[in-house]
Amino acid sequence: MYAINHAATALLLRKKESTLPLLPLLISVQLVEILWVLFNYLGWEHFSVSNGSIHLDFLPYSHSIFSGVVAALLSFCMINWGYHNRKLAVAFAIGVLSHVIIDLIFHDKDIQLSPFSATPVWGFGIIDYPILNFIIEFAYGIFCWWYFKGSKALLWVIIVFNVIDLPIMLAHGDSLTPFMRYPFLLPSVILFQILITWYFVYRYANSKRA
Repeated sequence: MYAINHAATALLLRKKESTLPLLPLLISVQLVEILWVLFNYLGWEHFSVSNGSIHLDFLPYSHSIFSGVVAALLSFCMINWGYHNRKLAVAFAIGVLSHVIIDLIFHDKDIQLSPFSATPVWGFGIIDYPILNFIIEFAYGIFCWWYFKGSKALLWVIIVFNVIDLPIMLAHGDSLTPFMRYPFLLPSVILFQILITWYFVYRYANSKRA
C-alpha cells in the first residue's frame, strides 16, 4: 500500500479516540516503512529490478511479522511507561501492526515470519495487478475519510495522492532503470512520499469538517 493510504489508516485510529494527537498516529502507521528506508540506506535490506518490475527481495528486519510485533510492543511500553498515556500506547501499537497486516495483502510473497527464518513467506501479490491495486487502495482511502468524517479538503488530498500514485503503480521496464542504477533513489522517493502525506493529512484532518 502506498503512503497516502497508510496515512489514511491513522484517521481510523483518530476517529476511535478523538482526543489523541494525530501526528503520533501518522508516525505509527508508517514506522515500519521508515525502518525500511533507514535499513536500505544502511545496506541491511535491499530491493532489485528484474523482469520489468521492482522486487523487495530482502526486508525481514523491517517487515517481518516478528519485527512488526516487537516494534508494536516496544512502542507500547515506551509510550505507556514513558509518557503514561495508555490510550495513545494502544493506538500506536495498533498503527504499527496495521502496516504489516496491510502489506501482507498487497506485497508479493516477501513477508517473512521473522528475520531468523527465510521461510515461510506471505503476500497476496495484489501489487502485481496495478489497476486492481489502484482500485482497492483508492476505495480504502475514501472509506477511511468517510469513517473519519473528514473535510472536503482532506478528501481531495486522498484523491489527488492516489491519482499521483497510479503512474508509479504502472511503471515498468526502462522507466525503472534509474532505481537500478541509483539504489538510494527508491527509499528516498518513498521517504518523500511519507513526509508529504503526513503534512497534508495532518493539515487537513485538523481543518474544519464539511
